[in-house]
Amino acid sequence: MKISLPLMVLVTVITASTPAFSQSGETKVEFQKGDKVAAIIELPYTARVVEDAVQEWMEKKGGKSDRVKSFDVYRNTRLDKDEPEIVDVYYKVDRKMTKDHENAVIYLLIGRPGENVGARTDDDHFKIVESKELLNKMAPYIDTYNLEVQLKLQEEVVKKSEKKLLNLKDDQYDLEKKLKNLQDKIAQNKNDQQLQTDDLTRQKEALNVIQNKKDTSQGKLSKQ
Repeated sequence: MKISLPLMVLVTVITASTPAFSQSGETKVEFQKGDKVAAIIELPYTARVVEDAVQEWMEKKGGKSDRVKSFDVYRNTRLDKDEPEIVDVYYKVDRKMTKDHENAVIYLLIGRPGENVGARTDDDHFKIVESKELLNKMAPYIDTYNLEVQLKLQEEVVKKSEKKLLNLKDDQYDLEKKLKNLQDKIAQNKNDQQLQTDDLTRQKEALNVIQNKKDTSQGKLSKQ
């Protein structure tokens, strides 16, 4: 997480707080140069958020992480903690751009442990029902994960806003301090001007006294 950023984040949080999940469906997805039957669901979140959420979800299920072509794979995974059967879960998240929003599309299929899923026929529906159920279970978890991401983003926005406000207050303090110093200097300057005016008056009066004495002296000399 790019109208202003804080507002965008807030809108996202409000929107995400009342999710309307679409149910998973069935589709075909290209896997190792062939189309395979897979479960699909589209969610109103960014692909990055969904990828991270699904990864966290799958890691909690256990299993070993791997990657095959464009798919992430969690091998030897139990879909439920009490489920004795282990499977390989293949999924990928694609980014889907609408007019003004980014959605994420998850494709998911389940394989037998160690199965070469690429060798499947294009009509193999192995555990497609379970695949769709898994996506439906993931959706609320992804919504919660998205809220946590948006919360952290909004907290960062708040922190930045608080820091900016504190900086502005610090600037105000510095400016007021400079203004006070300037006002003190202006007051001192006015006082100095008055003192200098008084001194100038005295010096002019002394000059006049000397000038009068000179004029008087010159007048006496001219009469001699």
